[in-house]
Amino acid sequence: MMLKSLRFLFLVAGLSLVQPLTAEESTKWVSPETVAGTETVNLEQAKQLHADGVVFIDVRSPRQYRKRHIDGAINLYIKDRLTEENLLKHVAKDKPFVIYCNGISCSLSYRAAEKALGWNFTQIKYFREGIFAWRRDGNPLAYGDQPKGKS
Repeated sequence: MMLKSLRFLFLVAGLSLVQPLTAEESTKWVSPETVAGTETVNLEQAKQLHADGVVFIDVRSPRQYRKRHIDGAINLYIKDRLTEENLLKHVAKDKPFVIYCNGISCSLSYRAAEKALGWNFTQIKYFREGIFAWRRDGNPLAYGDQPKGKS
């Protein structure tokens, strides 16, 4: 009888440890699928834009950028370097460019797209899937700081 009680106690304790993980996963934040006024691009479209030489703007932190980024991307961290002036150094208001961050659980790219809209940029490509999908697909990555003068 004592052994059955202990088994039941361990089973209940084990289930209570699993429950919070399941609840957390179901409430995990996900970025919006679209940002009004921008064009959401998927991985295949982003690859084509990259091949066509369209400017890619990485809005993640400089530390994340140094660790790995889409080859040729310019790092304009949303918290301090993403300004209208800095963006204009790399793309005209009427030219296409791609904004990305880590992926669908990252809020930086959609927030950056909204900022660029507020500055009247008109050809914003919102790459919601971000570097996570890019890397998983085996596409070119670069490492380290961006070249000097590319604030």
